[in-house]
Amino acid sequence: MTLSAHALLLLNAQRHDLDDRPDERSVARDWAHHVADARAQGWVVAFVQWDAPHGAAWDTFSKDWTLHPDFRAEQGDVLVRAELPDAFAGSELAAQLHARAVQRLHLLALSGTPALDATLASAGEQGFRIESLEVPA
Repeated sequence: MTLSAHALLLLNAQRHDLDDRPDERSVARDWAHHVADARAQGWVVAFVQWDAPHGAAWDTFSKDWTLHPDFRAEQGDVLVRAELPDAFAGSELAAQLHARAVQRLHLLALSGTPALDATLASAGEQGFRIESLEVPA
């Protein structure tokens, strides 16, 4: 298990988030570089895999539910499933990050998503400090 004060948290790395976006390739490439840099620095890398909300155009466990092809969880990474917009609510995210001594979060997310606002609001309550946030325009 990787122990680090820093974690890179990807909130929107699933196919349903990135596929078919006009900037899909540039966002995925940029985020993949962030993931590689975080791993090189010994940071914890965490992915949130969102279950499909009621009425979504995609289903949990479908191809759209999987991580985008430019990303994969490796040994030592954190991969959690979440249902609510807050990635910490009802998931093991906080426990997994605390178990790895994480104190500071660096977030990669898409702007305007409920997950971003809810997770940002909850991070401090869970004892984490947001160090950086990258949101593609």
